[in-house]
Amino acid sequence: MEKDPFKTDKPLYDYSIKYDVSHLPNELKEIIKELESYDKIGDWFSYDMKFPQLDIIAKSYWRNNIITEYDYKTLLKKYGGIYD
Repeated sequence: MEKDPFKTDKPLYDYSIKYDVSHLPNELKEIIKELESYDKIGDWFSYDMKFPQLDIIAKSYWRNNIITEYDYKTLLKKYGGIYD
């Protein structure tokens, strides 16, 4: 059986970063839930397609003072491994 090139057994986000998402707007929580579901099945392709949505929406919330800069940067670090 051939290995699916769109699946991986490696983590897709940084599990070591502890961050409570309960205070975030529901839209962000839903995106995070979807990203974590892709991680569970190792679907890196869908994860990589969804992550930019998290970045764009989180940045909009940060710019409109709905979340803090810390929230925004932590989300990028945890789920994208990047900084803005």
